[in-house]
Amino acid sequence: MFGLPDQIQHWLPFTMLVFVRLSAMMTTMPILGFSTVAGRIRIAMALILTLIIAPSVGENFTTEYSSLAVLVVDIMRELMIGLFVGFGARLIFEAFTLAGGFVSFQMGLSMINIVDPNSGSNAPVIGNFWLLVLIMFFLVTNSHHFLMEVLFFNFTAIPLTEAKFDPVAGQTLVNAGSLIYELAVRFAAPMMVLMLINDVAIAFAARVMPQLNIFFISLPMKLGIGIFMILISLKIFQTMFGFIYNNFEGLTLDIIAGIKGA
Repeated sequence: MFGLPDQIQHWLPFTMLVFVRLSAMMTTMPILGFSTVAGRIRIAMALILTLIIAPSVGENFTTEYSSLAVLVVDIMRELMIGLFVGFGARLIFEAFTLAGGFVSFQMGLSMINIVDPNSGSNAPVIGNFWLLVLIMFFLVTNSHHFLMEVLFFNFTAIPLTEAKFDPVAGQTLVNAGSLIYELAVRFAAPMMVLMLINDVAIAFAARVMPQLNIFFISLPMKLGIGIFMILISLKIFQTMFGFIYNNFEGLTLDIIAGIKGA
């Protein structure tokens, strides 16, 4: 007689925990978490994945809640897990927005920003272009399949209510900050060096020929060289993509391992 209420009482807690973690991951994760993806689509995907994942997760879930406060604490824990994993996976993508800022400054375009549809904030034009190219590379090479695997794999690596939040996870995020700058500088270095050589040449010309109107010469030259190097950067993307993907995958897995704890 009371079979259905008992089943609902058993299934509802861990189903809710799975949904909260998936929703948090899909809110901060690259591609899926960009604001260009409508919120209702993310919620629908999280709900569908919850219906797929929850039955297998529930087989090993033995926690029984006698207090609402304990359930709320576990919901907050799962929320933090999802945010950590999704944000860690997204950090690599931010390196190319940063690289675009470096190059825009060298080209004299640092004051020309556009609204980034992914974050809703102002971002350099070149950074937006490179970010879109990176997303295209991920989709074309099926690298986004790793993101889908993480949505399933993280429940095996970090069972519900068993996260330890080892300090290693925080250290991994800190190290990721330096990795972002390293990737940004590596990618933008050829253009930055070429722009520096161009500035030296313009300064030399201004010194040799003081009557030359350097302002009207330097800006078109910088823009022309910059556009040329942006085209060359597409080839650099192909060369660096394996290195980028390995760092992306390694960083995500390290964060999951850190959250899992010893």
